[in-house]
Amino acid sequence: MSSRVVFRRGAGVAVVIVVAGVCALAVFSSPVHAVAALALSLVGAAVLRAATPTSLLACARSRAFDVVFLLLLAAALGYLSVWGDAAVVAA
Repeated sequence: MSSRVVFRRGAGVAVVIVVAGVCALAVFSSPVHAVAALALSLVGAAVLRAATPTSLLACARSRAFDVVFLLLLAAALGYLSVWGDAAVVAA
């Protein structure tokens, strides 16, 4: 088995672990912490996308597009995370 396959499989396992951790934070801590953790994981994904060769990670578009998109998404989630515990207004 080549190192690319092992790395991609490991990246897939890491994504599952991050998603499970975010869900656990939402249940056991608060949605604000969960969304903030998700935003931080997107920043980490952007750093990994910028630092690793294209052949090792799955990519959507170019490296620059992926990094900018992940950072914009992380910034939006970080900005919106403060409303995670907002009260339900509609009845």
